Amino acid sequence: MCGLPIYFCRGLVIHPADFTDAHERHWEDAECLFDAHRLANADQLYGFSAECGLKAVMQSLGMQTDQQGKPTDRAHQEHVDKLWKVFEGFMQGNGGRWFLGVLPPGKPFSNWSLHNRYAHGQHFSTGYVTPHRDAARDICGMIRQAKQDGRI
Repeated sequence: MCGLPIYFCRGLVIHPADFTDAHERHWEDAECLFDAHRLANADQLYGFSAECGLKAVMQSLGMQTDQQGKPTDRAHQEHVDKLWKVFEGFMQGNGGRWFLGVLPPGKPFSNWSLHNRYAHGQHFSTGYVTPHRDAARDICGMIRQAKQDGRI
């Protein structure tokens, strides 16, 4: 998506979405924070990394976006805690069965919330964050493999 023009919103410069780049940089930053024992912020970024990874796959399989890359379907605008189920449904109807086969099992982000960005850091333990980290890592692997195979 690089090279698309920026647009302005209420006087702010808004750059177009690039879900793959966002997925990768959120993952890298989350890992740095995890290694520094900054678990609350790492947890948020693992969620954002996973969300952006899922959206990158959906976009490559036909998810409609506006000119700035924002999904046009409201359900596709959700965060990872709700997007997980949407992703599964989207994959079934858009030739994405391979992705479902390599998707981490269960609903690993069902207890993740965007609202936890306001929570005190003491609420985030390694035990709480590690399942989110593992699922985000699995999504990184899924995307890496899909790129190598030419799926995306």
